[in-house]
Amino acid sequence: MQKSSTFSNLRRRLAPLIRPLLEHFPPLRFLAVSILKIKQRGSMERCGLQFELPSGDFGVTLEAESTGEYEPVTTHIMQSILKEGMTFVDIGAHVGLFTLPATKWVGEAGRVVAFEPHPDNFAMLSRNAKVNNLHPKLVNAAVSNNAGSVQLHASMFNSGDHQIYHSASRKSIEVSCVKLDEYFSSEDRIDLIKMDVQGAESAAFHGMERLLQNNTSLKVIWELSPAQLNDAGADAVSLLGWLASLGYSFTIIDDVTGDVEPASAEDVLRRCPFHSYVNILSERNE
Repeated sequence: MQKSSTFSNLRRRLAPLIRPLLEHFPPLRFLAVSILKIKQRGSMERCGLQFELPSGDFGVTLEAESTGEYEPVTTHIMQSILKEGMTFVDIGAHVGLFTLPATKWVGEAGRVVAFEPHPDNFAMLSRNAKVNNLHPKLVNAAVSNNAGSVQLHASMFNSGDHQIYHSASRKSIEVSCVKLDEYFSSEDRIDLIKMDVQGAESAAFHGMERLLQNNTSLKVIWELSPAQLNDAGADAVSLLGWLASLGYSFTIIDDVTGDVEPASAEDVLRRCPFHSYVNILSERNE
């Protein structure tokens, strides 16, 4: 845990400085990615499962292979919530680091639905599910407040940073997009949602308003990044206020310090500066 915390702390501090350099200077990006491709194994064991990981990756793979873990506090909280027979939805599933353990935890009586829009990530997610003999419902699509198709702007150095909202010059691909209030019926019970969609959180939340209101025991673990929300035309203050108006509370999950603390919207904003990010557990107030 100490190794993971130290790495995560450095990553949180340095990412806002390093990301623009890799984004805007192709020769530097090419050199850095080439070095990582040589050094990274592209695999890890997690929660008793085997995972293939993207190589040359400054995101999930770098953290996982550097520490041997990935978001350990968030993982522990998810495992404590999910019980046999529950339904879990993973939005921005990447290669399955949460999807597949959740599938094991909810068992055959449970249900897991995972959304991942990027074709390379989705292919690796599918292979990881097959290797571990697990059978979640895998959906090759983004999640937003409108269904149809969107442009996904792909990162060249972080496989977990593909975005449907992006202002820089990235290559984009057209991907399918779903609205959760249309994908799930009004009878569907959902127990836990995990969401990490690189700035599209506000749009995704607004596209699941009925689910948020109807599922009174629903819990949502989501990543707040004020800067990325701003890039998407949203803002953290408005999103936190909207969720609070629906009766949802906020608990900060800090995978750097290990702290899990209930917080007001103001506390969340204070603990998560504009260019930082943090995981939040939101659930309906008693």
